[in-house]
Amino acid sequence: MTAVLADRFDGFIVDLDGVVHVGGHPLPGAVETLSALARDGKRIVYLTNDPRHARATVAARLTGWGLPTPPAAVVTSGWFAAAEVAAGGARVFVIGTDELRAETAEAGAVVLTADEAGVADRILVSGHDGFDYAELRAACRAGANGAELFATNRDATFPMPDGLWPGTGAVLAAVETALGRRATALGKPEPAIFRVAHELVGGGRVAVVGDRVQTDVEGGRRAGLPTVLVRPDPVPEGTGPRPDHVVPDLTGLLAPG
Repeated sequence: MTAVLADRFDGFIVDLDGVVHVGGHPLPGAVETLSALARDGKRIVYLTNDPRHARATVAARLTGWGLPTPPAAVVTSGWFAAAEVAAGGARVFVIGTDELRAETAEAGAVVLTADEAGVADRILVSGHDGFDYAELRAACRAGANGAELFATNRDATFPMPDGLWPGTGAVLAAVETALGRRATALGKPEPAIFRVAHELVGGGRVAVVGDRVQTDVEGGRRAGLPTVLVRPDPVPEGTGPRPDHVVPDLTGLLAPG
């Protein structure tokens, strides 16, 4: 039997946006490839910088596509950041979706409304469709009273069928400008979130699979993991760390290599 790239690894940490789907629609060959990997006994954990949805929501979407996935096999920057900022039962003002606020509360935080933001211990910033001036104003009150500033990630954009949409980094830029200080970002490419995903995959040879050099490849490298970049065209020089492997799409994992 001809050896394929996936044979080099026992498990994978797989990005979602731009790798498995775009705009909630699976990319060609993605579901079939992931199903084949699972049949071959490869362990898969999904790691996404999208903070808008809870792990259970992401897992249900994947399961609906024919990829049975428990919530414990999903790591989102929102879930990870929620656990970090909730430490000690902190009072947290969350700029984000209802699902992110719920995950932050479930992690043990006291989640504050915009009217209560002035007594916040911490601010957690994430991208969401409802971001508005009222949230920015509330963050200013919290920051003026000494609240620590955190963000789920710094991704400026994320892919959608009609092009790139503003991500957490775009919202964060407004908050950082208003507060005059820089947030602590907790999602990719920070190595801690990759280590959590790695622990969930289990032991053995584990590779990071993603479509962005600055988040997936950089984060995998910093966590000491091999990387597979999903990119249909050559990687330009000088864009960041070089991936260990490059494939045009997920089906490339099943190609000879």
